[in-house]
Amino acid sequence: MALPSLPPRFVRDEAALAGVLLGVKLAPCPHCRQVGALIGHGFLRGYAERSSELVLRGRRFFCSNRALRLGCGRTFSVALSTVLSGFVVRTLTLWSFASAVLGGLTRRAAWVCQTRGGLSLSSGYRLWRRLSAAQSALRARLCREAAAPASTAREPLAQLLLHFAVVVGASEDDLFAAFQSGLRRGLFDT
Repeated sequence: MALPSLPPRFVRDEAALAGVLLGVKLAPCPHCRQVGALIGHGFLRGYAERSSELVLRGRRFFCSNRALRLGCGRTFSVALSTVLSGFVVRTLTLWSFASAVLGGLTRRAAWVCQTRGGLSLSSGYRLWRRLSAAQSALRARLCREAAAPASTAREPLAQLLLHFAVVVGASEDDLFAAFQSGLRRGLFDT
């Protein structure tokens, strides 16, 4: 008999998020592996990228240890794959920003172009530093999935983005979101 699989950390859309809620009673807790103790525990909401409106970013789940349930009492989250944890910016904006910089634009020009002036320039620089600092960890995770492609690019980030295309599939528009949902890891998780 096959063991039930853990709930995903990332899902593609809100319909898949609702599907996780429907099947959560049959899934084990990621912390204690107890089956049958998980319950929905509210939504994760955050600001939209270009407005002050609150949007859905994911859902929280609780491993209940109340009323004779054998759960551990801890919570975990299932996020939409387009969400960058800790940032208002979505994965498609970061992907487009990195691609524009590698295409020849300055970081300032690429950020203003991608965000249409809706986010501060310091956010763009902070995300660029975060992406640059995470390159070695990202490369290691990608190498576990597939060998790095041959590349004539001189910029290490360009080589990394090519490796993303090999692992996730070049047909995707947002390779960072596909990476998060496919590999079940956040882009900046260490």
